[in-house]
Order: sequence, then structure tokens, then C-alpha cells
Amino acid sequence: MNKTFLIARREYLAFVRTVGFWLSLFTLPLILGCSILIPILMRHSAPVETVAILDLSGDHIEGAIAEAVRAHAPKPGVFDDGGLRLAPLPAGLSADMPASEAEAKIPAIIGSGQVASIIVATDSGDKLHFRIWSADGHKGKVENLILWDLHGLQYFKLAGMHGIDHGLAHDMRESRADIVSLTPASADAPKKDGFAEGVRENGGRFLGIGISYLTWITIFSSSMILLGSVIEEKSSKVLEVLLASASTESLLVGKVLGVAGVMLTVSGLWAVTAFALSTYGFNAMPAETSREIAAAISGLLSPVHVALLLAYFTGGYLMFGVFFAAVGAFCETQKDAQAIIGPMTIVLMIPMMTMQVAFTSPDLPMLQYMSWFPLFTPFLMPLRLAQPLPWYEIAGTLAGMGVVALIMIAVGRRAFKAGALTGGKLSWGMLFRIATRKASN
Repeated sequence: MNKTFLIARREYLAFVRTVGFWLSLFTLPLILGCSILIPILMRHSAPVETVAILDLSGDHIEGAIAEAVRAHAPKPGVFDDGGLRLAPLPAGLSADMPASEAEAKIPAIIGSGQVASIIVATDSGDKLHFRIWSADGHKGKVENLILWDLHGLQYFKLAGMHGIDHGLAHDMRESRADIVSLTPASADAPKKDGFAEGVRENGGRFLGIGISYLTWITIFSSSMILLGSVIEEKSSKVLEVLLASASTESLLVGKVLGVAGVMLTVSGLWAVTAFALSTYGFNAMPAETSREIAAAISGLLSPVHVALLLAYFTGGYLMFGVFFAAVGAFCETQKDAQAIIGPMTIVLMIPMMTMQVAFTSPDLPMLQYMSWFPLFTPFLMPLRLAQPLPWYEIAGTLAGMGVVALIMIAVGRRAFKAGALTGGKLSWGMLFRIATRKASN
């Protein structure tokens, strides 16, 4: 056991001491952080849009338009995107001038920088018209923010033309049916913030699909590391020296554990980055919303759930890690490895192709059948654990994955030694002889 950990330590240090490892370690957190923080900072530094109102409709709707503009006034916070500020009507424009004369002057006024946008309201009898003039590069911003407020003014105008009281028209426009989606688990729960409720309802599925993708990325990345390490050591005869100093089991398991340590180091840093970004986002939310989201997240996991996720992750890593290490012992170059890894990659892609459907319908019979196949189990079961499962499914899938993992370790040990010492190419005949050879041989 001591030799196993010494080999694991050797493998770990061989990677973490390289400059390339640290560059790749910090690249993703840096890209992720910049992709989130830079747009937020850009929105936060966006200039406030100054808006003037020219009411030529004769319906005295300037106050209603001004109220809609004030509703989008700048708000402090990291998610602030500038907002709108009501500006006085520039000199040269008045509510008693013809629309054509006003719009002839507006381009020069906007070009001088007095205001960024001017809303011109006119009335054709049965319909209101709003022409929003904006400076170059600002087109569409005011319209996007107050679009439905302007439509509302047309709604009230039409209601008044048909003799409907303004208060009744307002109530009709604001009226909504009471529609609530429930599950047995949420029927008696108090109503919370919509986003927090979504986390509580679907957080388990997001967590499951995140673990599934993490397992896939870990297996795929570690396989490349293991293959490269074994091929390099085989070509330099270092592998033979190591086999003379330690048992095959110690060397094989030590390599797998060493690469696992490398992946845990990477995942740990990425997890810290994700936690820091999430904390930053929570602090930017209203206090009540952040508390409800934190409470929803804390209720997603139980000790049993965490133990099961770790069991599926560990079983999947052992199955494929030993396989790729054994394959590397039969390969002289990366080209030889690609010929074998290609078909295996296709097998690994099959459960990933089902993730979108599995997220929306994790109880599909086809998904249930696929999760019993040991090679797919570590990718599909974390997502299915988001809903209650019978104990025999959990026990059966864990047992099946465990049996296959033990078989792969037993066969992989023999294959690893045979490939390292004989230098032969991997074939179906050699694989059969290795699998049926007695342990004593």
C-alpha cells in the first residue's frame, strides 16, 4: 500500500510541477470570471439615457409617458444597466407646434447632445403614434424599456372611445387568472421568490446534470493524461523499472490515484472560483431573495445523497481510469492510442446525448434501462437521483458498476503488465488470453 501511494505521489507531482499545468489550471477560472464580470461591469458603467417628451397628441398623455420613463430610473447595484432619466424639453420644441416642424428640428437637437432620445406622441383619431428619435448607437433602448407602457396608453384610449371607465379598463388590463403549478412536495410549502422556488424544484436536476458532465470531463481528461504518461514511460523504459520495484497493482492503482489527485486539484480551484462568483451574485440580489435561494440550495443535498453521488463518481472513474491506463501499456505512440480511444469516446458520448431529454423527463423508461448498463451508470444515475428512486435500483446499479469495476481492475492489471513487458499490440485474441488467464500466472 505504501508503494501505491508513493507512485500516486510521483504521478501527482510530475504534473503539478509543470508550467503547463498551472497555465491550464487558471485559464478556465479566468475565462469564466471575465465572461461574467466584464459584461456586468460594462452594464454598470453604461451611461444613463436622457429622454425628453414632446406630446403633440392633444390627449395630455405626457404625464403617463413620464411616469413610464421614471419607472426605469437608474438603480444602484452591480446589475444596473444605466436606465432612463427624464429630461426637460429642449429649447425650440413646444407642444403647440406641428409635428413636421418639430421633427425637422429634432435631428440637430439630438446631434448637439442635449438629450439622447426624444419621444414624439401624436394622435390620428383612433390610434396613438409614438416616434422615438435617438442618437446613433442608442436606437431601440427606450422602446425596449417602455414598449408595453406605450401600448397601454393605446389600450386606455380605445377603451375610453367605447365608453369604458378608465378605472375599469385599468383593472381589465391588469387582471390575471390565478395559476399555480404544484407537486406533492410543494403543495404545503409557503410561496417563495420565483427564482428560489425554481431552485428548490429543479435544483436537484441541475446538480445531477452538473455531476454527470463533471464525471464525463474528469474521465475524458484523466484518460488523456494516463495515456500520455504510460506511453511516455513505456517508450523511455521507465515503466519496466517501476514494475521491477513495485507490483502491477501498486503501479496501476497508484497512477490512477495520482491522476485523480491532479483532477481534484483542478476541480477544487474551479469550485472555489464558482463559489466566489456565486457569492458575488448573491450579494447583488435583494437580501430576502438571496436568503430564500440559500435555503433552497441547502435543502437539495442530504448526507445519503452526497454519499451516492460520490459512489457513482468513484466507480465510474475507476472503471474507465484502469481501462485507459491498460490501453496505454499496449501503445507505442499517441496514434496507436487514438485508434482504440476513438470507439470508446463514442460509447462515452451516448449517455451525454440523452442529457437534454433526461433533464426534462428523468423518469423515462428508456433512461431507466440505460442507467442499468454499467458503462452508462455513472453518467445517468446522478441525474435520476434528483427524484425518489426505489432502493433496489440504487443497490442494483451500484452493484453492477462495482462488479464491472472489479473485472476491469483484474483484467486491466494483467493487461497493463503484459503490454508493458511484451510490447505487443492489443488484439481480441490477446485480450481473451489475458481475461481468461489465471491470477497465479
